[in-house]
Amino acid sequence: MDSLSPEYLSLLSSPEMQKEGLPYWLFYLLLSIILLLLFTNFLQNKDLRQKISYTLAGPRRKFNRLRLQVKLRKEEEKKAELLRQLGQLISVRWPDLPEIEDIASEIRSLEEKSSQLQALWHEVYRSLEILKLEKRKLMLTENSVEKNPAQLKELEEKIAALEKNKAEIQEKLLATNEQLEPYHETIGRIIYKLRSDREDLAFLYFQIDKAEEKIKALKKEIESL
Repeated sequence: MDSLSPEYLSLLSSPEMQKEGLPYWLFYLLLSIILLLLFTNFLQNKDLRQKISYTLAGPRRKFNRLRLQVKLRKEEEKKAELLRQLGQLISVRWPDLPEIEDIASEIRSLEEKSSQLQALWHEVYRSLEILKLEKRKLMLTENSVEKNPAQLKELEEKIAALEKNKAEIQEKLLATNEQLEPYHETIGRIIYKLRSDREDLAFLYFQIDKAEEKIKALKKEIESL
């Protein structure tokens, strides 16, 4: 302090310097001290930390829950499909098993209907392709359309009628197969629960087991969120 000149000390204490307010370095120093105190209080306040953490983690938890629910739904659909495959295999190879006797009789009725509809669909499809071929030949033959427009019109009407018939048969076939799905899944669940000791079912059992493990793990993870 002795090294400072009287002129400099008088300058610092002058009214002009006092009007300028706090120096920048002092302002930032005070701000840093305040922030440090707030941070220290935050570290010491466990409840406050938990509230802030919970608030910030809310959207993340919702996203994780949604993601896990999507995965869970996929695994459940996968398991249901595997059970349907198991039930379908059993109903074809061992329809006389006592455990599925009642269900198998209902399945056989639906499968017969499905087979009849498939055969009818293929028959209509073949007839339709023949008519389409005739129409292409007629269109490619020079002047044939101009000479006989009634033939072309008749072919087009037959094709339209067969297209409609094919669509109706296909709709009935899909509806019948949809009716079969729950029956096959029910049989699959019965056989999976009984765990019949058959070597050709081992791989399906293994796949269903893996799906079941994933489902349980995902449900547990969702509950923990």
